[in-house]
Amino acid sequence: MKRRVFAAIVLSLLLSSMAFAQKVNIDWDRSANFSQFHTYMWEKSPHPANGLWDPRIVDGVNKQLQDKGLTLVDSNPDLWVVYSNSIHDQKQVVGTGYTFGPAWGWGWGWGGGPTTYNTYVTKLGTLVVEVADAKNKQLLWRGSATNTVTDNSNKNINNLDKSLNKLFQNFPPKQQEKK
Repeated sequence: MKRRVFAAIVLSLLLSSMAFAQKVNIDWDRSANFSQFHTYMWEKSPHPANGLWDPRIVDGVNKQLQDKGLTLVDSNPDLWVVYSNSIHDQKQVVGTGYTFGPAWGWGWGWGGGPTTYNTYVTKLGTLVVEVADAKNKQLLWRGSATNTVTDNSNKNINNLDKSLNKLFQNFPPKQQEKK
């Protein structure tokens, strides 16, 4: 009985930590001088978010870029910005009730006990933001953030804000010193 309770507690902690896990990846052109860029425009998203999420993402990225000193313009930008998003299911199978030790029955011996398997499905959303040089159409910076998507809209908005803060925390990247 104690093992099952312990296994349930460990499982719930594992799932709750998985729900709060947020993965962010960033890469950029190490030779680019980001200090020369001052303005940006949006490219149409190849995979825009549904409903109210498209303006939420655009507004959130705009806030991040403008906080970094860039200006949104209607023509002749220094940078093009585009985003895409996807949502997919992630399945996790968790087995509980592993036992191995002395077994009683038709004689004395060693054996295992019954194992129960549960499948958990979570929705993962990935947001990708790309920034390109408007003059030569070369990708300069790419960031992606992956997080769980819930049925709670306020929680999802909060997760979007946290993801954007993490994505743009060190934007624009500092120019690398040449060795």
